[in-house]
Amino acid sequence: MNANQTEIEQRVKRYWYTDGIAELAGGGMLLLIGLYFSGQELLPAGSTARTLLEASLALLLIGGVLVTRRLVNALKIRLTYPRTGYVDYGEGRKNTGSRRLLTGGIAAAVAALLVLAGQWVGSFEWITAFTGLVFGLVFMILRARASGLARFYVLGGFCLVLGVGLSLSGLPMGYSLGLLYGLIGLASMLSGSIVLARYLRANPVPSEQ
Repeated sequence: MNANQTEIEQRVKRYWYTDGIAELAGGGMLLLIGLYFSGQELLPAGSTARTLLEASLALLLIGGVLVTRRLVNALKIRLTYPRTGYVDYGEGRKNTGSRRLLTGGIAAAVAALLVLAGQWVGSFEWITAFTGLVFGLVFMILRARASGLARFYVLGGFCLVLGVGLSLSGLPMGYSLGLLYGLIGLASMLSGSIVLARYLRANPVPSEQ
């Protein structure tokens, strides 16, 4: 029974990623974050513009998540559901809000710990490698193993190698993080574009048949 349930859950998650839309939208969000870190590094330290930009990170993350989710749903309604149908995930909606709050709290706590650890060690160069490791684990465990799609293992390995390489490059942290997020975003968008193109060719809408 548990094996069958796991297989069903994997099929449902695989269907969510079958059109590449989530990768496209998520990659665009990561690209924006990469531009944010790079732009922050370009501004003079202590300047008003840099202070305002640093303070706007939370707004960028929260707004980006909301916009990305709406964009994914809108594109799926327009492109995916008319072709291969709508799948209800059946997740418990009662705990959705609390889970989001818990996830946000954990993310904020991890970010704060990273900053404190960097101040204690006296260097932030390792943060890029750590961030690449986190992205790699997310792609490999939360996406590849959960959905059974091999392309997420490739993206995860790319994140690991990229994070280590940028940490050893000697670039300022703003540039290295900007390149990390930007290149991961571009790789995700490229993967999503290829998958979406194949999906649209293989699944024309009924009126086009």
